[in-house]
Amino acid sequence: MRGVGTMTALAVLTALAACAPPPAPWSAPVARAQPQRLVSLDYCADQMVLALAPAQAVIAVSPQADADPLFSARRAQGKPRVRADIEQILALRPTMVVRSYAGGPRLDAALRRVGIHVVTLPYAESISDIRAAITATGRALDAPAAARADVARIDAALARAARMSHRGDPIHTLYLTPGNVTSGPATLIGDIMRHAGLSSVEPRSGWHRLNVEALAATPPAIVIRAFEDSPQHQQDRWAASQHDVIARLSQSATIVSLPGSFIACGNGRIAHAIDRLAAARAQAIASQRRQQSATMRALGRVTS
Repeated sequence: MRGVGTMTALAVLTALAACAPPPAPWSAPVARAQPQRLVSLDYCADQMVLALAPAQAVIAVSPQADADPLFSARRAQGKPRVRADIEQILALRPTMVVRSYAGGPRLDAALRRVGIHVVTLPYAESISDIRAAITATGRALDAPAAARADVARIDAALARAARMSHRGDPIHTLYLTPGNVTSGPATLIGDIMRHAGLSSVEPRSGWHRLNVEALAATPPAIVIRAFEDSPQHQQDRWAASQHDVIARLSQSATIVSLPGSFIACGNGRIAHAIDRLAAARAQAIASQRRQQSATMRALGRVTS
């Protein structure tokens, strides 16, 4: 994934990764007689490494870091970009390579043969999975304190969301992606929505194509527009997300945008998504109350 399609491709990866075979377990940290020299090979690895490792330990990131201007691009300023190519990687003389989806078993084996430690990040399907991934990666990077701080930020966002949503039923919500895919329960975004006090209009577990016609019968109170920071989205005039029904629903619903940087990968960036969705829930409830008050006033004028 590269160029303008990186973020849209990540949206598809988020939907499809649940179908992939489980990744190999993390390797335990190895004893090092020299300072760490870390290389990350893809968008999700960039985010994790740049969040947890000391800046001086990260010697290169992937070109996809530039597709994340909110986080990775800023933290990786001045660092070389490297692709999942054995010759490019070896030229940097790393002690450890971190990857999520870039590379593969052959690259891993080649790196290990020359003594380079490889950490493969797993696909996260829940917030609990993310906590485990951050903690394990922190151990592998010799950065347990940074990992604990990252987990604490997630837990703080969850606590804020719980305080805001402890009363009332979950709010009916549409999760909308540029690729015409939406999510029900049993996905990472489904778990994030649940903790923010939202329920998906899609009742089936997992990922499904968006059924625009069904939305007219059960309009959502909130529309989450995800991955709209992708330039590719702006070119897709025929996406279901551009349908007239969606446009009409969006006029009455609370709209919240979730950048791909917040939700594409299983790491501490989801804390921002939790905060944003909890705030959207509060906004939607306030809007519903205003509408109810206006209706009551109108009825009072009619009956008086």
